[in-house]
Amino acid sequence: MKEIILVSPKLGIGGIQRALTNIANWFVENDYKVTFISCKKEEVFYNLDPRVQLIVPHKNHPGKGLSIVSHYLFVINFLRKEFKISSSKNIISFGDAFNPLVLIAGLGLNKRIHISDRTSPDYNFKSYIKILKKSTYPLSTTFIAQTLRAADWNKKKFGSKLNIKIIPNPARKVPVQEVPKKDIILYVGRFAWEKAPDKLIKSFAKITDKKGFKLRMCGEGPMLSQMQQLAKDLNVEDEVEFMGRVNNVDFQLSEASIFVLPSVLEGFPNALCEAMSAGLPSICFSSIPFEDLGIAGEDFLVAEEQTDNDLTANLTMLIDSKQLRQKIGRSAMNINERLDNNTICKKIQNLLA
Repeated sequence: MKEIILVSPKLGIGGIQRALTNIANWFVENDYKVTFISCKKEEVFYNLDPRVQLIVPHKNHPGKGLSIVSHYLFVINFLRKEFKISSSKNIISFGDAFNPLVLIAGLGLNKRIHISDRTSPDYNFKSYIKILKKSTYPLSTTFIAQTLRAADWNKKKFGSKLNIKIIPNPARKVPVQEVPKKDIILYVGRFAWEKAPDKLIKSFAKITDKKGFKLRMCGEGPMLSQMQQLAKDLNVEDEVEFMGRVNNVDFQLSEASIFVLPSVLEGFPNALCEAMSAGLPSICFSSIPFEDLGIAGEDFLVAEEQTDNDLTANLTMLIDSKQLRQKIGRSAMNINERLDNNTICKKIQNLLA
Protein backbone atom coordinates (compact mmCIF):
# COMPACT_ATOMS: atom_id res chain seq x y z
CA MET A 1 0.00 0.00 0.00
CA LYS A 2 1.21 3.51 -0.84
CA GLU A 3 1.99 5.66 2.18
CA ILE A 4 2.35 9.34 3.04
CA ILE A 5 3.13 11.35 6.18
CA LEU A 6 1.64 14.81 6.67
CA VAL A 7 3.16 17.05 9.35
CA SER A 8 1.34 20.01 10.92
CA PRO A 9 2.36 22.42 13.69
CA LYS A 10 -1.03 21.87 15.37
CA LEU A 11 -4.62 20.70 14.91
CA GLY A 12 -6.83 23.71 15.61
CA ILE A 13 -8.23 26.38 13.30
CA GLY A 14 -5.91 27.75 10.63
CA GLY A 15 -5.05 27.69 6.94
CA ILE A 16 -2.25 25.12 7.30
CA GLN A 17 -4.45 22.72 9.27
CA ARG A 18 -7.34 23.02 6.83
CA ALA A 19 -5.12 22.44 3.79
CA LEU A 20 -3.37 19.42 5.30
CA THR A 21 -6.67 17.93 6.49
CA ASN A 22 -8.10 18.20 2.96
CA ILE A 23 -4.99 16.50 1.56
CA ALA A 24 -5.11 13.75 4.20
CA ASN A 25 -8.76 13.00 3.48
CA TRP A 26 -8.18 12.89 -0.28
CA PHE A 27 -5.21 10.53 -0.06
CA VAL A 28 -6.94 8.13 2.33
CA GLU A 29 -9.91 8.10 -0.07
CA ASN A 30 -7.48 7.14 -2.83
CA ASP A 31 -6.12 4.08 -1.02
CA TYR A 32 -3.12 5.58 0.70
CA LYS A 33 -2.05 4.81 4.22
CA VAL A 34 -2.00 8.32 5.69
CA THR A 35 -0.23 9.32 8.90
CA PHE A 36 -1.03 12.81 10.19
CA ILE A 37 1.47 14.09 12.76
CA SER A 38 0.62 17.16 14.82
CA CYS A 39 3.26 18.70 17.07
CA LYS A 40 0.70 20.15 19.45
CA LYS A 41 -1.96 18.18 21.30
CA GLU A 42 -5.27 19.97 20.88
CA GLU A 43 -8.78 19.37 19.60
CA VAL A 44 -9.11 18.65 15.88
CA PHE A 45 -10.99 21.57 14.31
CA TYR A 46 -11.49 20.28 10.76
CA ASN A 47 -13.14 16.98 9.83
CA LEU A 48 -10.36 14.41 9.61
CA ASP A 49 -11.25 11.03 8.09
CA PRO A 50 -11.15 8.37 10.87
CA ARG A 51 -9.02 6.16 8.63
CA VAL A 52 -6.17 8.68 8.94
CA GLN A 53 -3.71 7.70 11.66
CA LEU A 54 -3.36 10.71 13.94
CA ILE A 55 -0.22 11.11 16.08
CA VAL A 56 0.17 13.85 18.69
CA PRO A 57 2.55 14.44 21.63
CA HIS A 58 1.52 13.12 25.03
CA LYS A 59 2.01 16.55 26.57
CA ASN A 60 -0.75 19.12 26.07
CA HIS A 61 1.68 21.85 25.09
CA PRO A 62 5.29 20.68 24.89
CA GLY A 63 6.62 24.19 24.34
CA LYS A 64 4.93 25.87 27.30
CA GLY A 65 7.49 27.21 29.74
CA LEU A 66 10.43 26.13 27.59
CA SER A 67 12.92 28.30 25.75
CA ILE A 68 12.56 28.38 21.99
CA VAL A 69 15.67 26.18 21.66
CA SER A 70 14.32 23.59 24.11
CA HIS A 71 10.95 23.60 22.37
CA TYR A 72 12.52 23.15 18.94
CA LEU A 73 14.66 20.27 20.22
CA PHE A 74 11.57 18.60 21.66
CA VAL A 75 9.72 18.91 18.33
CA ILE A 76 12.70 17.59 16.33
CA ASN A 77 13.12 14.57 18.61
CA PHE A 78 9.39 13.87 18.59
CA LEU A 79 9.23 13.99 14.79
CA ARG A 80 12.41 11.98 14.26
CA LYS A 81 11.09 9.17 16.43
CA GLU A 82 7.86 9.00 14.40
CA PHE A 83 9.70 9.23 11.08
CA LYS A 84 11.86 6.23 12.05
CA ILE A 85 8.80 4.16 12.92
CA SER A 86 7.00 4.86 9.66
CA SER A 87 7.90 3.02 6.46
CA SER A 88 6.59 5.90 4.33
CA LYS A 89 9.20 7.52 2.11
CA ASN A 90 7.21 10.71 1.45
CA ILE A 91 6.67 13.49 4.00
CA ILE A 92 4.76 16.73 3.36
CA SER A 93 5.21 19.68 5.72
CA PHE A 94 3.61 23.13 5.67
CA GLY A 95 4.82 26.20 7.57
CA ASP A 96 7.71 28.64 7.21
CA ALA A 97 8.98 28.44 10.79
CA PHE A 98 8.09 24.76 11.03
CA ASN A 99 9.63 23.30 7.88
CA PRO A 100 13.25 23.60 9.10
CA LEU A 101 12.42 21.42 12.12
CA VAL A 102 10.91 18.73 9.87
CA LEU A 103 13.95 18.79 7.59
CA ILE A 104 16.36 18.49 10.53
CA ALA A 105 14.29 15.65 12.00
CA GLY A 106 14.54 13.74 8.72
CA LEU A 107 18.32 14.00 8.30
CA GLY A 108 19.84 10.66 7.28
CA LEU A 109 16.52 8.77 7.28
CA ASN A 110 16.20 8.34 3.51
CA LYS A 111 12.90 10.24 3.41
CA ARG A 112 11.64 12.46 0.59
CA ILE A 113 10.53 15.67 2.32
CA HIS A 114 8.31 18.10 0.42
CA ILE A 115 7.86 21.49 2.07
CA SER A 116 5.65 24.49 1.44
CA ASP A 117 5.69 28.00 2.87
CA ARG A 118 2.23 29.34 3.66
CA THR A 119 3.12 32.97 4.36
CA SER A 120 3.94 35.69 1.88
CA PRO A 121 7.58 35.18 0.82
CA ASP A 122 8.57 38.74 1.69
CA TYR A 123 7.25 38.49 5.25
CA ASN A 124 9.85 39.82 7.70
CA PHE A 125 10.54 36.77 9.89
CA LYS A 126 12.77 36.85 12.94
CA SER A 127 16.43 36.47 12.12
CA TYR A 128 16.81 32.95 13.54
CA ILE A 129 13.95 31.70 11.33
CA LYS A 130 15.60 33.26 8.27
CA ILE A 131 18.88 31.51 9.16
CA LEU A 132 17.14 28.17 9.68
CA LYS A 133 15.32 28.42 6.36
CA LYS A 134 18.47 29.39 4.46
CA SER A 135 20.44 26.47 5.89
CA THR A 136 17.79 23.72 5.76
CA TYR A 137 15.55 24.39 2.74
CA PRO A 138 18.12 23.04 0.25
CA LEU A 139 17.75 19.68 2.06
CA SER A 140 14.16 19.37 0.82
CA THR A 141 13.15 17.09 -2.04
CA THR A 142 10.60 19.60 -3.33
CA PHE A 143 9.62 23.14 -2.47
CA ILE A 144 5.91 23.57 -3.22
CA ALA A 145 5.18 27.22 -4.05
CA GLN A 146 1.55 28.26 -3.69
CA THR A 147 1.87 31.05 -6.24
CA LEU A 148 3.99 32.21 -9.15
CA ARG A 149 5.18 35.14 -7.03
CA ALA A 150 6.39 32.76 -4.32
CA ALA A 151 8.18 30.60 -6.88
CA ASP A 152 9.96 33.59 -8.43
CA TRP A 153 10.95 34.99 -5.04
CA ASN A 154 12.49 31.69 -3.90
CA LYS A 155 14.26 31.18 -7.23
CA LYS A 156 16.01 34.51 -6.69
CA LYS A 157 16.86 33.61 -3.10
CA PHE A 158 17.97 29.98 -3.48
CA GLY A 159 18.80 29.65 -7.17
CA SER A 160 19.18 26.02 -8.22
CA LYS A 161 19.33 24.79 -4.62
CA LEU A 162 15.55 24.29 -4.52
CA ASN A 163 13.45 22.01 -6.68
CA ILE A 164 10.46 24.36 -7.00
CA LYS A 165 7.01 23.24 -8.17
CA ILE A 166 3.95 25.51 -8.24
CA ILE A 167 0.84 23.93 -6.76
CA PRO A 168 -1.84 26.36 -5.53
CA ASN A 169 -4.21 25.77 -2.66
CA PRO A 170 -7.50 24.10 -3.58
CA ALA A 171 -10.47 26.45 -3.35
CA ARG A 172 -13.25 25.26 -1.07
CA LYS A 173 -16.47 25.07 -3.02
CA VAL A 174 -18.89 27.21 -1.05
CA PRO A 175 -22.46 25.87 -0.94
CA VAL A 176 -24.43 28.99 -1.86
CA GLN A 177 -27.60 29.28 0.20
CA GLU A 178 -30.89 30.40 -1.28
CA VAL A 179 -31.25 33.66 0.63
CA PRO A 180 -32.14 37.12 -0.70
CA LYS A 181 -29.15 39.27 -1.53
CA LYS A 182 -28.67 42.33 0.68
CA ASP A 183 -26.79 45.55 0.03
CA ILE A 184 -23.79 44.41 2.04
CA ILE A 185 -20.06 44.81 1.46
CA LEU A 186 -18.47 41.87 3.30
CA TYR A 187 -15.13 41.51 5.06
CA VAL A 188 -14.10 38.16 6.60
CA GLY A 189 -10.77 37.88 8.37
CA ARG A 190 -8.66 38.75 11.39
CA PHE A 191 -8.44 42.33 12.56
CA ALA A 192 -4.67 42.51 12.19
CA TRP A 193 -2.27 44.89 10.44
CA GLU A 194 -1.57 42.61 7.46
CA LYS A 195 -5.31 42.35 6.71
CA ALA A 196 -5.56 46.19 6.63
CA PRO A 197 -9.20 46.50 7.78
CA ASP A 198 -8.57 50.21 8.36
CA LYS A 199 -8.09 50.76 4.62
CA LEU A 200 -11.48 49.23 3.93
CA ILE A 201 -13.26 51.33 6.57
CA LYS A 202 -11.59 54.52 5.32
CA SER A 203 -12.45 53.67 1.70
CA PHE A 204 -16.06 52.92 2.60
CA ALA A 205 -16.35 56.22 4.48
CA LYS A 206 -15.20 58.12 1.37
CA ILE A 207 -18.00 56.80 -0.86
CA THR A 208 -20.21 59.81 -1.58
CA ASP A 209 -23.37 57.85 -2.47
CA LYS A 210 -23.49 54.41 -0.82
CA LYS A 211 -26.98 53.72 -2.18
CA GLY A 212 -27.94 52.03 1.08
CA PHE A 213 -24.94 49.68 1.17
CA LYS A 214 -23.51 48.77 4.56
CA LEU A 215 -20.15 47.32 5.49
CA ARG A 216 -20.28 44.04 7.43
CA MET A 217 -17.03 42.96 9.09
CA CYS A 218 -16.70 39.40 10.43
CA GLY A 219 -13.81 38.35 12.62
CA GLU A 220 -11.77 39.07 15.71
CA GLY A 221 -8.24 40.21 16.38
CA PRO A 222 -6.00 42.75 18.10
CA MET A 223 -7.25 45.69 16.00
CA LEU A 224 -10.99 45.11 16.53
CA SER A 225 -11.60 47.80 19.15
CA GLN A 226 -9.39 50.21 17.22
CA MET A 227 -11.48 49.65 14.08
CA GLN A 228 -14.71 50.18 15.99
CA GLN A 229 -13.34 53.51 17.16
CA LEU A 230 -12.23 54.37 13.62
CA ALA A 231 -15.78 53.84 12.34
CA LYS A 232 -17.03 56.26 15.00
CA ASP A 233 -14.35 58.82 14.20
CA LEU A 234 -15.34 58.71 10.51
CA ASN A 235 -19.05 58.99 11.36
CA VAL A 236 -19.97 55.65 9.75
CA GLU A 237 -20.60 53.64 12.92
CA ASP A 238 -24.26 53.22 11.93
CA GLU A 239 -23.23 51.83 8.54
CA VAL A 240 -20.55 49.38 9.71
CA GLU A 241 -21.55 46.12 11.40
CA PHE A 242 -18.92 44.37 13.53
CA MET A 243 -20.08 40.75 13.76
CA GLY A 244 -17.20 39.24 15.76
CA ARG A 245 -16.36 35.61 15.12
CA VAL A 246 -19.02 33.95 12.97
CA ASN A 247 -19.69 30.26 12.42
CA ASN A 248 -21.95 30.82 9.41
CA VAL A 249 -19.44 32.17 6.89
CA ASP A 250 -21.25 30.46 4.00
CA PHE A 251 -24.45 32.29 4.91
CA GLN A 252 -22.58 35.60 5.04
CA LEU A 253 -21.10 34.95 1.60
CA SER A 254 -24.51 34.01 0.24
CA GLU A 255 -26.26 37.10 1.60
CA ALA A 256 -23.64 39.75 0.71
CA SER A 257 -23.40 41.53 -2.65
CA ILE A 258 -19.72 42.56 -2.66
CA PHE A 259 -16.60 41.10 -1.01
CA VAL A 260 -13.38 42.96 -0.21
CA LEU A 261 -10.05 41.48 0.85
CA PRO A 262 -7.98 44.58 1.77
CA SER A 263 -4.91 42.57 2.84
CA VAL A 264 -1.50 43.97 2.05
CA LEU A 265 0.17 40.60 2.78
CA GLU A 266 -1.09 37.11 1.90
CA GLY A 267 0.60 33.78 1.25
CA PHE A 268 -2.45 32.56 -0.63
CA PRO A 269 -5.75 34.50 -0.45
CA ASN A 270 -8.10 31.72 0.66
CA ALA A 271 -10.82 34.15 1.77
CA LEU A 272 -10.87 35.67 -1.72
CA CYS A 273 -11.11 32.19 -3.25
CA GLU A 274 -14.16 31.36 -1.12
CA ALA A 275 -15.88 34.62 -2.01
CA MET A 276 -15.29 33.92 -5.69
CA SER A 277 -16.55 30.36 -5.26
CA ALA A 278 -19.78 31.80 -3.84
CA GLY A 279 -20.16 34.05 -6.90
CA LEU A 280 -19.37 37.31 -5.14
CA PRO A 281 -17.80 40.18 -7.11
CA SER A 282 -14.64 40.83 -5.15
CA ILE A 283 -11.89 43.41 -4.78
CA CYS A 284 -8.30 42.98 -3.58
CA PHE A 285 -5.07 44.96 -3.61
CA SER A 286 -2.33 44.35 -6.17
CA SER A 287 0.12 43.64 -3.33
CA ILE A 288 -1.21 40.09 -2.89
CA PRO A 289 -0.76 37.18 -5.38
CA PHE A 290 -4.05 37.49 -7.27
CA GLU A 291 -2.62 36.28 -10.60
CA ASP A 292 -3.06 32.61 -9.68
CA LEU A 293 -6.81 32.97 -9.06
CA GLY A 294 -8.06 34.28 -12.38
CA ILE A 295 -8.09 37.33 -14.64
CA ALA A 296 -8.16 40.79 -13.06
CA GLY A 297 -11.07 42.84 -14.36
CA GLU A 298 -13.05 39.73 -15.28
CA ASP A 299 -13.01 37.40 -12.27
CA PHE A 300 -12.39 40.13 -9.66
CA LEU A 301 -11.25 43.74 -9.43
CA VAL A 302 -7.80 44.83 -8.33
CA ALA A 303 -6.96 48.12 -6.65
CA GLU A 304 -3.62 48.87 -8.26
CA GLU A 305 -2.48 51.12 -5.44
CA GLN A 306 -2.59 50.47 -1.73
CA THR A 307 -4.57 53.63 -1.17
CA ASP A 308 -8.02 54.40 0.17
CA ASN A 309 -8.91 56.34 -2.97
CA ASP A 310 -8.29 53.49 -5.41
CA LEU A 311 -10.28 51.03 -3.32
CA THR A 312 -13.07 53.60 -3.00
CA ALA A 313 -13.22 53.92 -6.79
CA ASN A 314 -13.56 50.16 -7.25
CA LEU A 315 -16.23 49.93 -4.56
CA THR A 316 -18.18 52.79 -6.10
CA MET A 317 -18.07 51.08 -9.49
CA LEU A 318 -19.62 47.90 -8.09
CA ILE A 319 -22.18 49.73 -5.96
CA ASP A 320 -23.34 51.72 -8.98
CA SER A 321 -23.81 48.74 -11.30
CA LYS A 322 -25.79 45.62 -10.39
CA GLN A 323 -25.12 44.34 -13.89
CA LEU A 324 -21.36 44.55 -13.35
CA ARG A 325 -21.68 42.81 -10.00
CA GLN A 326 -23.57 39.93 -11.58
CA LYS A 327 -21.14 39.66 -14.52
CA ILE A 328 -18.03 39.48 -12.33
CA GLY A 329 -19.75 37.18 -9.85
CA ARG A 330 -20.64 34.65 -12.55
CA SER A 331 -17.12 34.70 -13.96
CA ALA A 332 -15.59 34.35 -10.48
CA MET A 333 -17.27 30.98 -9.94
CA ASN A 334 -14.98 29.42 -12.56
CA ILE A 335 -12.48 29.11 -9.71
CA ASN A 336 -14.44 26.03 -8.60
CA GLU A 337 -13.06 24.21 -11.63
CA ARG A 338 -9.58 25.73 -11.79
CA LEU A 339 -8.77 25.10 -8.12
CA ASP A 340 -10.90 22.03 -7.49
CA ASN A 341 -9.62 19.93 -4.55
CA ASN A 342 -9.38 16.78 -6.67
CA THR A 343 -7.35 18.59 -9.34
CA ILE A 344 -4.87 20.04 -6.83
CA CYS A 345 -4.42 16.79 -4.87
CA LYS A 346 -3.71 14.90 -8.08
CA LYS A 347 -0.88 17.35 -8.73
CA ILE A 348 0.54 16.52 -5.30
CA GLN A 349 0.12 12.81 -6.05
CA ASN A 350 2.07 13.21 -9.29
CA LEU A 351 4.76 15.05 -7.38
CA LEU A 352 5.16 12.12 -4.99
CA ALA A 353 5.42 9.68 -7.86
